[in-house]
Amino acid sequence: MKTKLLVIYLVMSALLPAQGASRTVPKDAVRQMCEEIQARYPVATLQDVYKTCYQDFFGAEHMMRDTAAARQYLHFELENCAELDLSAMPLREPTGFRHCYVRVNLLTIIEGQMTEEELLARFIEAANSTDSALPASAAEWENEWQQIEAIALQVNPDWHNEELQALLREAAKNKQAVHHSEPMRNAYNLHYRIIKQ
Repeated sequence: MKTKLLVIYLVMSALLPAQGASRTVPKDAVRQMCEEIQARYPVATLQDVYKTCYQDFFGAEHMMRDTAAARQYLHFELENCAELDLSAMPLREPTGFRHCYVRVNLLTIIEGQMTEEELLARFIEAANSTDSALPASAAEWENEWQQIEAIALQVNPDWHNEELQALLREAAKNKQAVHHSEPMRNAYNLHYRIIKQ
């Protein structure tokens, strides 16, 4: 029995990355994600690439401070975007390149495909989820962002902006979320919540 357990341990140890070991991102998946962002949102910047990848890592945990406030803000946002054209964003859009989470357009509620309470419950579930197999430390996220940034700039050299790149590297180092870029916010009415895939 001890021998069998030792063999299982050795096999699992060989398969799992060492604590703190850097991971290599799947370049083709990152490239495809960047191409899709560029095609769907032509005014997107590197900041928007960072945002979707950050959401893919950490879901909505950075947005969830208080369930009552989350309910109140969702209701407020729905009232204020009911007359807007929300169709620039798909009803459901996967985050990042791993697609661990999904951005659900608030249009799904307006069109009656989901209730406000259903979306809120799924959003809270995603924010409180602790079963992610993705890197959780700032160092791991910082390492992945460096790789993503390099690939993104190959896909779209127009995303090169030294000042923004420095700000995003600092955000990654401190495991900080960012907002959508101003051009993205101005061009598209992005109103959504993050839920688990």
